[in-house]
Amino acid sequence: MQTVHAEDEQRAAARAVMLGTPLERARIAARATRELLADPNDTTRVFLLGMTLNARHFPRFFIRFAADERGAALLREQPSIDTAHVDFGALRRLPETTLGGAYARYLDGNGLDPDLFQAPPGLPSMIAFVAKRIRQQHDLWHVLTGYRTDVAGEIALQAFTFAQMRLPASLLISVVGTIRWLQEPRIARMALDGYRRGRDAQWLPVQPWETFWERDLESLRQQLRIAPAEVTPVFLAAQKSARA
Repeated sequence: MQTVHAEDEQRAAARAVMLGTPLERARIAARATRELLADPNDTTRVFLLGMTLNARHFPRFFIRFAADERGAALLREQPSIDTAHVDFGALRRLPETTLGGAYARYLDGNGLDPDLFQAPPGLPSMIAFVAKRIRQQHDLWHVLTGYRTDVAGEIALQAFTFAQMRLPASLLISVVGTIRWLQEPRIARMALDGYRRGRDAQWLPVQPWETFWERDLESLRQQLRIAPAEVTPVFLAAQKSARA
């Protein structure tokens, strides 16, 4: 769950998005970038980057989301991928070869809390729902792409995410992260491969994931045109799990 301090920071970012100046948003984004480089596990910094950097571009994304009949259905029904709305016990009983079974095992294996990704406070309800929906897909995209939660995997997934959504926060994280860890050149190749995979896949933000839990993971990847990774994932021994 998010801490009170994290919620307060997001409320301040929401005020900057709706009422603040570009300079105020830039200051929040710059500070969040510095702190994320110092601690890649700091998910709140990612949230703040997304809110401030994506502010000018989000309306176009929202229009595309709402214009899609699947997105419109999500806006009407407002489902949530968290413990209050998804039976994770039932997902754990599914075979590991299904999306639901693989997702539950991924969360358990990495010690991740599905309740972490909630709607950003302080934003209008429809915008907040779409932002939450995008946040709650993050770990599903890890499962679908095969990228791990280490720094390299998070950078590659952010490149994949930028190709899907064209929102600048993901681009910044993937580019700055690649530069920060230039000592491992394969990370750059993973990021480029992630971008290509995201570009070639179907548009994932509007997918009705709740209807896919029992689907075979490999056949679902084929349906969504998520190609196998061309670059072998790398794990740096010095890295800890990152939540970017």
